[in-house]
Amino acid sequence: MKNKPIKVKLINQEGNVYHIKFPNLEVPVKVNKHLYRKMLHSPDYQFWSTNANVKQSFSA
Repeated sequence: MKNKPIKVKLINQEGNVYHIKFPNLEVPVKVNKHLYRKMLHSPDYQFWSTNANVKQSFSA
């Protein structure tokens, strides 16, 4: 069985810190720029925001 990507929401960016909301957590998680970029290119995560779709993570 193949796992679906986790849909996470990009809430805010402050410098090199990104605030990300996971579906089952009440509080946003803060990640640095390096980890955020790794998550963007991972097929395990699908990013979205309230304004528009940020990134669909289905990269090679």
